[in-house]
Formats: sequence, structure tokens, C-alpha cells
Amino acid sequence: MAAIAVMTPLTGCGGGAGVTGERATTTARAAEAAAKDELTVNAVQGDVRSAAAAAGIGRLSFADTSKGGTPCRVIGFLQTADKPKREAVDAVSAVLKARGWGQMEQIQAEDTDQAWHLVKNGWGMFLSAGEVPERAGIVFDASGEACGVPMPSRPAASDIAPPEPPVLP
Repeated sequence: MAAIAVMTPLTGCGGGAGVTGERATTTARAAEAAAKDELTVNAVQGDVRSAAAAAGIGRLSFADTSKGGTPCRVIGFLQTADKPKREAVDAVSAVLKARGWGQMEQIQAEDTDQAWHLVKNGWGMFLSAGEVPERAGIVFDASGEACGVPMPSRPAASDIAPPEPPVLP
């Protein structure tokens, strides 16, 4: 009889640990899903590379944004000999849409012929295509709030300049 009395409390404790374990597992799964959805700079560059390859024109290069205090930013430039044709721009946007860049809104930009704003998992991208006096091509300017790297400390609000749409370099 004493053995049954001792076993009951031990079994009860095990049941309580299971509930706590389930909560911990649920929390871990939620954190894993959030990390999986978080875009890294490399993932965004991969999206840009795929989109540029689909255009079938020009030469892609990336600006080094790591030294400017913006670790979650990707600026790519697909330089072309002439103004990009509509078919090339359509191919770029189709690949970006297929890779999850949605909510594509056309925006008015002074320095480009065509410009759009796209979003994906907390990132925003300005995509612009056109020609300026010295260069032609497609600009990919993406930035996000989370990208798997530590964020730098923020400057005082008075030191922050308002965002400007990208222009062809």
C-alpha cells in the first residue's frame, strides 16, 4: 500500500513536467519558425542574383553596405549597355514574385523610368529600371529590420535622415 502512495506523487510530477515540456516545445517551434522566415543578406542577394540572371542582360554588382552601419541592406546594380527593355524588367519582377517578394506597388521616381516597391518577410525593396546620363540598368535596393546579424546602435532621432528612393549609380 505504501508503494502505491509513493508512486502516485511521482506520476503526478511527471504529468506536470509534460505540460511544461509541451510549452517549451511550442515556444522553441515558434522561435524556429521565426528564424526560418527571417531573411539574411545572403538570401536577399540570392534573390537578386536569380532575378538578374532571368533578365539575361548586363553585369550584376553589389555595393558593400557592411561598413555603413546598415548590416541589413543589399544594393545591387545590373548595369546594361542601354535602357533595359520591358521584357527584361518583366523577367526580373517575375522571379522576385516567385521567390516571395510580393505586394509589388509601382511608385513614381524622378530619376528612373520605372520603379516599384516590394516586400518580403520584414524587408522592403525598391526596384528601379532606367537610364541616367552615364549609366543604364536595374537597381535593387533592399533593407530589412532583421537579417541574422547584430544591429548597430541607433543614432539619435535628430541624426536620422529621411529615406530616399534609390537612383541608378
